[in-house]
Amino acid sequence: MHTSYPWQTAQWQQIIRSWQQQRLAHAQLFAGHTGMGKAQFAQALAELVLCESPTADFQSCGQCKSCLLLQAGTHPDLTCVEPAEKGKQITIGQIRELIEFCSLTATYGRYQVAIINPAEAMNRNAANSLLKLLEEPPDNTLLILVSHQPMSLLATIRSRCQRLDFNHIDKAQAMSWLQQELCTEYDISLLLNLTHHAPLAVKTLIDNADIQKRGALFESLVQLPTGKYDPVSIAEEWLQQEPHQIVVWMSLWTMDLIRYSMTQQTQYIVNRDNVNAIQHIAQQFPPQQLFKLLDLQTEAYRLLNSTANIKPQGLLESLAIAWAELGMQRRKS
Repeated sequence: MHTSYPWQTAQWQQIIRSWQQQRLAHAQLFAGHTGMGKAQFAQALAELVLCESPTADFQSCGQCKSCLLLQAGTHPDLTCVEPAEKGKQITIGQIRELIEFCSLTATYGRYQVAIINPAEAMNRNAANSLLKLLEEPPDNTLLILVSHQPMSLLATIRSRCQRLDFNHIDKAQAMSWLQQELCTEYDISLLLNLTHHAPLAVKTLIDNADIQKRGALFESLVQLPTGKYDPVSIAEEWLQQEPHQIVVWMSLWTMDLIRYSMTQQTQYIVNRDNVNAIQHIAQQFPPQQLFKLLDLQTEAYRLLNSTANIKPQGLLESLAIAWAELGMQRRKS
């Protein structure tokens, strides 16, 4: 069975209070950065409301018939809606199946629970179809929308959901959990800063050895403005990594350059293991050029996380070329 993570204590207490007082809204929006543990939280809530004998501390018992069905993944009153493949859309056909599911009477007389993850993957037709369900939900229906980008959802969908924010977590609890999960050689505080304080994203970085890839990215960003490297070839190397992660790290790097360029202070730098390189590069370029780079990266991030049919290679090439042009502008001046 699933439980909430230690850093989610405040969120769990809040949702339990609503459930106890019978004020649990029929539609919940769990919003926060990737790696906050929202999906497991949603599963834990689904298991709790479907459990026949919840424990005194508001956890599913793990022993009743409903819990056994949940463990087997065969509970008839729980459905999960997600893209057929990573990066694909949630279609109107899937939402129509969800509506049909919600129209049924709960087999075990409790809730009909549906988890939509990630909710922003719904295309426009699917989102409009879901809106109709949110406007007139059947009794004893619980819809849980898990979203890494809640502002990508229709405003009318957001307004019909009770929102629970996962971005503001107990950092001490997160660090304690990570210290138990990871080797002590890592600077956990730094890793949390690099991942918007998302503990599961930190663990993924380590498990996939992505932290070493970050060093290679920063080295290429240092070298591109020198004009000695082909930006298209560099972009091809970047494609060996997750494009979304590349753009996030690049943006953090650029923001550090801007912070130091504007303040000449190092305490605001996120990538503190690269302070010397950031100081050196920030002194070479005016803030206006760095802000233009950041705008390009922000747009690339938006496109990569949209449902548009975008080729990551073209986006990464444009970013590599922009970094190379940064050095060309300096040499001309």
